[in-house]
Amino acid sequence: MPPEPALRPGVAALAAAVALALGAAACGDDAPVDPDGGPVTCTTPAAQRYLPLAVGRSWSYDTSRTGEPVVVKTNTVEALEDVGERKAGITAYRIRTAKSGGQGDVVSWQEDLCSSIVRHREHELDPGGAMLIDRFFVPGKLRVDETAAHTAMGATWTTAHTEVEIDPILGTKTVSKEETWTVEAVAEEVTVPAGTFTALKVRKVTSGNADKLYWFAPGVGKVREEGEQVEVLTAFVVP
Repeated sequence: MPPEPALRPGVAALAAAVALALGAAACGDDAPVDPDGGPVTCTTPAAQRYLPLAVGRSWSYDTSRTGEPVVVKTNTVEALEDVGERKAGITAYRIRTAKSGGQGDVVSWQEDLCSSIVRHREHELDPGGAMLIDRFFVPGKLRVDETAAHTAMGATWTTAHTEVEIDPILGTKTVSKEETWTVEAVAEEVTVPAGTFTALKVRKVTSGNADKLYWFAPGVGKVREEGEQVEVLTAFVVP
């Protein structure tokens, strides 16, 4: 398992300051519990999940922007572990996003709540693996909602979260965001290099500005994304 990247100078102090400033509400309050007080255990089969996470799974995408060369992006689930810092007490999957072209990786921690996947934290790393930015999402940033109410045709709902971004040069920045989700299709056929899939199509509008479309195939995960760029699934690995 790759070691956790070391904080660049100043980041550790900033992280501590943010944790104190945001208060006791941070200490594991985001983690769901079962009646016995432990983490939620999901029994839904992976073949029915719109983003099935498990250690060893990976997804590769061709990512393109108009007028720019294609960038290959690979997401790999590396471990199931405690998120740490102000998210201590939450167990989530550590997922590494690596891009071609000498770009630094992004490491994120995403929790499986069985009925949804929520992102809690991410690290932006330079090409050498050093920390550039440590970012927290409070209470969490939704990746996909798998509840019956939010996978029905025409369903629409709004979520809200706060991003706490710790930058060693620019300091700490806190931004509140709202995301409005709409289900545009529940079984749309979509063809990408990895194959043809029947997918849930969801639109996400962030704070009335950024607009993205996602296609999630049961048992596979995200197969296509459109917005600032286009991502198409080229390969995936099921351990």
